[in-house]
Amino acid sequence: MTLTTITPREASIFACMTDALVEPGTELPPVGDTDAVAFFDRWMGRSPRLNRAGLRGILVVLEISPRLTGRSGRMRRLPRADRGAYLRDIEASGPAQIRQLAKAVKGICFLSYYGDDGVMQRIGYDADANVARARALRAKDARP
Repeated sequence: MTLTTITPREASIFACMTDALVEPGTELPPVGDTDAVAFFDRWMGRSPRLNRAGLRGILVVLEISPRLTGRSGRMRRLPRADRGAYLRDIEASGPAQIRQLAKAVKGICFLSYYGDDGVMQRIGYDADANVARARALRAKDARP
């Protein structure tokens, strides 16, 4: 995968965080087998410069903050269960602004992962079939 906006470190942090939040099991593919990181890279590339800087800062803070919560190391070095617990702890405690930022980043992770075509098909959503149905209905009703 070629990254155009985020660094490999940021991609790794994002993938690790997404893996901990989504917790793909046997039914869903690992984050590395989806386009979640590529989607996030494209999203960042289309975001205003200030938003990009803010999200980059949030990723770094989330990466180094486990030590502040009594955990032993950076987020990427924690086992998946501990990473998930750490991210849930941040979302549930602390100042309201931090909780809101954690929820926003969580939303980006879920959107990036579940927006992958393969993941959507595995959970029963077929976008191509929906588009084909819509086109057929428009043709039937003579709508543009």
